[in-house]
Amino acid sequence: DTLGIDFGPGNHDTMDVGLGVADDDDEGASAAEQENVKTKFELKLVSFDAKTKIKIIKEVRAIAGLGLKEAKEMVESAPKIVKKDLSQEEADELKTKLEDVGATIELV
Repeated sequence: DTLGIDFGPGNHDTMDVGLGVADDDDEGASAAEQENVKTKFELKLVSFDAKTKIKIIKEVRAIAGLGLKEAKEMVESAPKIVKKDLSQEEADELKTKLEDVGATIELV
C-alpha cells in the first residue's frame, strides 16, 4: 500500500503475464500428467473357474512363492492381491498365465 501497489484479487493478471507464470503452469500440468503414468502394478485374482482350481493354485504358488496351503487359502479367498510391485510386462505375462488356466485377473 505504501508503494502504491495493490495486491488485491483483480491485479494479478498483469503481474503474472509480466513474469511468465502462465507458461510455467502449462509446463507443470504436463509434468504432472507424466508422473501419473503407472509404472508398478498389482496382480489381483478376482475369481476363478472351480473346474480349474487346482491348476490356478499351482500357478499362484509358483508366482507368489507360497506353500501349497497358503496358495490354496489365497485362491479360495479371492478377490485377493497375488503379487505387488510388478512392471507392466511382468504383470501382463502373469495375467496371461493365470487367465489361461481359468482365473479372472485384474491389474491394479
